[in-house]
Amino acid sequence: MTTVTLGAAAVVYVGLTLPPASRPLSPVQPNTIYGAYHVHTNRSDGSGSPDDVARAAAAASLQFVILTDHGDATRTPDPPFYRHGVLMIDAVEISTTSGHLVALGLTKASPFPLGGEARDTVEDVHRMGGWTVIAHPDSPKPGLSWRGDDAGADGVEWLNADSEWRDEFAGTLLLAIAHYLIRPSEAIAAVFNRPTASFERWDTLARRRPVLALAGVDAHARIGVDEADEPLRATTILARPSYLDMFGTVVQGIELAQPLTQDAAVDAGAILAALRSGRSYSVVRALASPGRISFTASHDATTWAMGESAATDQPVTLQATVPEPDDAVVVLLRSGEEVASGRGSAVFIHTGAPATYRAEARLPNRAVPWMVTNGIRVGPQEPQPAMAPEASTAGITVAALDHAPLWAVEKHEPSRGDLSAAGGAVSLAYTLAPGRPSGQYAAMAYPLSGQDRFDAVTFTVRAEAPMRVSIQWRVPRGADGNRWQRSVYVDTTPRTITLRLEDFEAVGSGLADMPPVEQVRSLSLVVDTWHTRPGSAGRVWISGVSLVTLGVRSARSTGR
Repeated sequence: MTTVTLGAAAVVYVGLTLPPASRPLSPVQPNTIYGAYHVHTNRSDGSGSPDDVARAAAAASLQFVILTDHGDATRTPDPPFYRHGVLMIDAVEISTTSGHLVALGLTKASPFPLGGEARDTVEDVHRMGGWTVIAHPDSPKPGLSWRGDDAGADGVEWLNADSEWRDEFAGTLLLAIAHYLIRPSEAIAAVFNRPTASFERWDTLARRRPVLALAGVDAHARIGVDEADEPLRATTILARPSYLDMFGTVVQGIELAQPLTQDAAVDAGAILAALRSGRSYSVVRALASPGRISFTASHDATTWAMGESAATDQPVTLQATVPEPDDAVVVLLRSGEEVASGRGSAVFIHTGAPATYRAEARLPNRAVPWMVTNGIRVGPQEPQPAMAPEASTAGITVAALDHAPLWAVEKHEPSRGDLSAAGGAVSLAYTLAPGRPSGQYAAMAYPLSGQDRFDAVTFTVRAEAPMRVSIQWRVPRGADGNRWQRSVYVDTTPRTITLRLEDFEAVGSGLADMPPVEQVRSLSLVVDTWHTRPGSAGRVWISGVSLVTLGVRSARSTGR
């Protein structure tokens, strides 16, 4: 067979297997808007500027874009602004030890780098008035997947367009590249499969508490090389798939109470509030666009929408409707299990135990759902366990670590640490060495004998400025020993904190979940580059340090 014949056969095969073009649907009302969530620019590992992104979004008929460049939240977010008719909203994607978290709704810079343990990042974002979404939780790439529990995050990505291709066979990807040259957005979406693991994750979380879900475009508009840095940077070899191509794959739809006002701050507030409360749905627009779905719960004259809770023990009717196309199948799911379906509409009457419902719209011969709604929780609200404030936890003192001369400085050269004692408190004046993060730290350590039996430590701490410090137990072994740590937030107001041993996390792999008290030989307060920039200087005070026994598990611990 000649080369020409082979080439012709390949062209015919590509043409025969070409994914269908996105089906055009009727326009929607002005108060129904669509936008792209999770987009990177050249401020981190994307190839284009915010202006480039806005221009592509306008060409894709989007009304808003949420930028999520990598960082540690110490950069002041850009205020919302309109560009090329598109509302641009700034957010940040933060690296944690569990994976990546997108922080939305922040209006100011964090006074210290956010990161480290995910639960700490969530706590800090909430303190600053924002909210968080777990990014690409089930990515086939280990470095991008989520590890550990949900850390109290407010939402999760049920779909991530940049993750869907990563588990495909080479032949499938080669064919997708050929299709991309003809129908780029459709070719990208053709490798989308039903993200079963992410749906199961979302449904599991939603059984315990309200958790929103978004579809992440995760657009970078580049093929290139990642650079190991924070925030993540990249070298672009080819600016593909383009922002325009990615904006044709999946979007978030929102039905606002009124059309956008063109006041950037007002409109951004309305969009973020809708997303945060779950009043939005995802549309794989590479299948059909623009796409609209209605999902409500009702009892008598009361109606609840997506993201709301129907707190009643009476029967509740759930209904989801898709006006077009005619062959769309609507499915209602309760805690992930299908309970009703129908062409164009599905209805189910809830009775019994509380449950969370969501809806999907599916098109024939498509693996991925076309539209996915956020949930509606139905049933009486279950009482939340009381969260015992750290400051109110009482215990029996086993040993008071109150002999100031026993505190000693530990540090990474050429970082500096100096101790002083006054008024019953010991202070650490620290200066971390400048340059790239390379293990800089300054610490104060108190020796332990291993003879005391305790299950918690209590102390009072404050600092010159808001920051995070690490409290660590150390078991001698090798150069640095085995360590368990827990980060705590401190500021200028003295705070009394109690931490159980089970609140600590092992530093490194292969260690027990909790430090073995009989082997622990020191308790340290550490300032390091997890939450402090190299070159920073300051002072932190600690007093009233005691080893204690609490006797019973705290509500905070049992909730983990």
